[in-house]
Amino acid sequence: MSDVDLREAFDPGKPVSLPNRKCAYCGESLERRTTTQDHVVGRRFVPEGTLATGFFLQVKTCRPCNDRKAVLEDDISIITMLPDTRGNYVRDDERLRRTVARKSKGAISPATRRLAAQSYNKIDTSIPIGGGVSLTYSCVAMPTLEDQRVARLAYYHVQGFTHFRSFDIERGHGGWLQPGEFLTLGHLTREDWGNPRLMAFTAATRPWEPVCTAILADGYFRHEMRRKPDSELASWAVEWNGRLRVFGLYGPAEEREAFVAALPQEQVDFAWGDTTNGFAWRTETPITDADDRLFDLPEDWNDRPLASPHWRRPKA
Repeated sequence: MSDVDLREAFDPGKPVSLPNRKCAYCGESLERRTTTQDHVVGRRFVPEGTLATGFFLQVKTCRPCNDRKAVLEDDISIITMLPDTRGNYVRDDERLRRTVARKSKGAISPATRRLAAQSYNKIDTSIPIGGGVSLTYSCVAMPTLEDQRVARLAYYHVQGFTHFRSFDIERGHGGWLQPGEFLTLGHLTREDWGNPRLMAFTAATRPWEPVCTAILADGYFRHEMRRKPDSELASWAVEWNGRLRVFGLYGPAEEREAFVAALPQEQVDFAWGDTTNGFAWRTETPITDADDRLFDLPEDWNDRPLASPHWRRPKA
């Protein structure tokens, strides 16, 4: 699979519609009656109007992949746009507020089977401390996102850009990531982007060479993949609506396992009870702008020349 640096592959002011002849997500051959056109980053996944100008990526997909991805995007989109438990949005942006108001009326959370916008978690816990006295603790947390659904949507997004950067016009398709080699290490809300595990992941992968970097929808969507020198191991990350970051690895199991073993383990600040009746928490760690390096570009990024689009046949 050849890697094409996105900076060198397209005019960042224009959309791209890939002429692939196999599903960009699963590799199935496409037939006219079952072919659909999909925005890799759905127009309704980000605040309304943010994909109206500039670059966005469309690919051809089979109907089942398109449908499954749309279902994932529906509630994950609204949950990552909602204000935090204090009512603060990630940006003072009227487009964001309008989108939340509209989507709040229909998107359902699979975790609660209620409207996602009404699925903030209220936690009330009473812990006996002896002598007939109990300690009562109450808090409100953001709506729950299921790990498997987050990982699956991240796979679709990373795969869409992988198909683009590796696209071969003669074959009519790009490459596909093998699901068994795609590992999600975690997903963290904005309040926890200084988490030691994510910080260690960022520090370890910064020296690796970027093979794909994409910032879309006025910054409401970010993605990057980096490859470790002289290795088949790659890191990947996506950021959704300025609220959630998902990160992981792609490559041989042995290399993934060695990388993961070197990461710090999650620390629990308080725990009570057991797995059937208990309570635990850890303190979230915010990050400063100066320390936020996850999506940093190489120093020579803006000096890299734009090349001819690799997804179109050159003019005769």
